[in-house]
Amino acid sequence: MTINEAEPQPQADPVVTTGPGILLREAREAKGWTQAEVARRLNLRLAVIEAIDNDHDKAGVALTFLRGYVKAYAKVVGVPEAQVLSAFDSMSGHQPESDAPMKSFSKKTRQQASDKWLKRISWLVFLGLLVSLVYWWWQDGGAQQMGRGLPPESEQTMASEPLVADSEAPALLPTPREDVGELVPLAPASADSNIVPNEQSNGEAAPVAEPIPQPEPVPEPVVDPRLLTMSFSDDCWIKVTDSRGQVLSEGVKKAKQTLALAGEPPFRVILGVPTAARVEYMNQEVDLSSFSAGRAARLTIPKS
Repeated sequence: MTINEAEPQPQADPVVTTGPGILLREAREAKGWTQAEVARRLNLRLAVIEAIDNDHDKAGVALTFLRGYVKAYAKVVGVPEAQVLSAFDSMSGHQPESDAPMKSFSKKTRQQASDKWLKRISWLVFLGLLVSLVYWWWQDGGAQQMGRGLPPESEQTMASEPLVADSEAPALLPTPREDVGELVPLAPASADSNIVPNEQSNGEAAPVAEPIPQPEPVPEPVVDPRLLTMSFSDDCWIKVTDSRGQVLSEGVKKAKQTLALAGEPPFRVILGVPTAARVEYMNQEVDLSSFSAGRAARLTIPKS
């Protein structure tokens, strides 16, 4: 009896799925970059780059985020993104989401933008109508107010009375008097003397000369030795102390600022920028020309 041994059937080779790690690793090494260099460029942890190079889908991040990191990795090292993402999806069993939700979202976004433009146009039309209504009301109300400016009597009088030309107007000039005699000149009278009208030769009183008012004397300004006045044309740090040691003012004063300080003289004054300050004492300006610009000025007012 012959036993026919069955020939062994060739077994199919197992399908080996190649992940994106080898593609990315070879591209990275071709550029001469280390894993730390890629992690720094992508602002990722080194463990994530190591997991991608070794085709580990467990890198401490969600699968969706890991897929995005793989895409960014491929873009940095210059590998086609579609090839790397296809290898990643085959290895992890990830199914790419369809574009329908994105299209729907884009359509919704466009619809919202269109609605916003319609709302804006509606508001502009409404504001235009409102402005036109206010302008019409203002014009109509102003015309009525102008119409009410003159009373009815004045309008009737102006309408009924005809205008008279200058040539037809009656002469209103006074007629000269023939009985007026020669006027006697008046002697100049002082303000303190009594004015007595002179009698003319024909018995009529002569015109009376009015006294000339004398200007009132201008009072002299009061000088206060306890008062120190300061004004500034620019920012300036100051410190003013009186003879009792009391600080009357200290700090930065602004341009166009004026101070009136009262204390017991003499005053000790420190000016950070002497060219920006104007100091007056006893209604006289204090000479600051001896102090050079760029250095603080220290002086005593009045000088002992």
